[in-house]
Amino acid sequence: MRVAGTCLGCKVNQVETFSLLEAWAQKGAQIVPFKAQADIYLVNTCAVTARAAYESRQLLRRALKKNPLLVVATGCYVQVSPEEILERVGAPLLLVGNALKENIPHIVEKLTLPLSEPVVLREDVSQLTKCGLFPLSFFPGHARAFLRIQEGCNAFCTYCIVPHARGPARSLLPEEVVSQALRFVNAGHKEIVLTGTHLGLWGKDLSAGQGLIQLLRVLEKKVPVRLRLSSLEPPEVTQELLTWAVSSPKFCPHFHLSLQSGDEEVLKAMGRRYTAWEVRDLVYDIKKLFPQAAIGMDVIVGFPKEDEEAFGRTVALLEDLPISYLHVFRYSPRPFTPAARWRQIPPDKIAARAKRLQGLSRAKFKAFMVENLGRVLQVLVQKRDKNTGLWQGISENYLSVLFAGPPDLQNKIVSVRLARVVNNKAYGVLERG
Repeated sequence: MRVAGTCLGCKVNQVETFSLLEAWAQKGAQIVPFKAQADIYLVNTCAVTARAAYESRQLLRRALKKNPLLVVATGCYVQVSPEEILERVGAPLLLVGNALKENIPHIVEKLTLPLSEPVVLREDVSQLTKCGLFPLSFFPGHARAFLRIQEGCNAFCTYCIVPHARGPARSLLPEEVVSQALRFVNAGHKEIVLTGTHLGLWGKDLSAGQGLIQLLRVLEKKVPVRLRLSSLEPPEVTQELLTWAVSSPKFCPHFHLSLQSGDEEVLKAMGRRYTAWEVRDLVYDIKKLFPQAAIGMDVIVGFPKEDEEAFGRTVALLEDLPISYLHVFRYSPRPFTPAARWRQIPPDKIAARAKRLQGLSRAKFKAFMVENLGRVLQVLVQKRDKNTGLWQGISENYLSVLFAGPPDLQNKIVSVRLARVVNNKAYGVLERG
């Protein structure tokens, strides 16, 4: 049996997809690339934006064209809109919601293939109390390993479908997190990235006194590789977290903050629980403690309450802040969310705003690279760059660096002095000795 899988959206989806493919391999299946011919195709879908839902349908159609025995759709789009998938894709798919996805290989074993009609297996995620366990022996094709420690969200921001698709915030137990981290270490990974649907809520559903900072202290003691955090809400970057980070030799100085807007009224309408001024102060606090830190931000453009003046305030804030890059998302109305019922902004205006912020992001990142010229960075070597033949790696402060070196460097951490920036790419020189 040949099985292929792919996913869209967040790193959590990526972790889950790799885990499901590994479970199939343990049952004797041959795992092949999604572009190859397979007997079973798995698509782990995303529903955060209308574009993600569209791309999910495109992947399902692409798989169906190969005439396999079975195409399986799972993930957030399946959880919130299974009828839409069946109507628009028009084929006898197996649809498995998020509450059941970890059982997909076992579910498939019980089916009679090929399907004569669609099969939909979906349960209410709002009552889930445990974080599904998706074990991995290694993170395929990556020098860095992403460790999903949490899923679900309790925030119910007015634009966001995630709580409806993932359910409430749930955490992996500390011993499960450590066990998975050590599996990655044993597989040779030199960096672990902690990720989750709402990472900063880790531990809040467990015993009293549990929180992300407690987990980080445990991992620092037990896991002998460097640690990186994925996206955090601004209020979750506490003074306690910063104090730990400053003292930890394993912490990668890289902060990715979910800003979403720089306008106070828009933030209130979104249901965000902080102010733009609080984020501004946080960024400057981070830079004081970590002058070399990369600081990235998620920003949504085209939210229904964002007029031109509000967008202008977002631009002004971002231009002023010493940040390194932006992840720009175009707002699109999602089912079950209050903002979907509000007056919408025309797509052409949303596109223009996104283009402006994307240009700002490129300028910020180039300035960040130039700021690091002459510095010696600790670079995790990932692969050979196809165009130049140089080694490509990721620094502790999230710079992608190209440099020449001997053939035995892959998956090692080496010292590289940043030497020049050309065409928005950073080039370095390997430090000897």
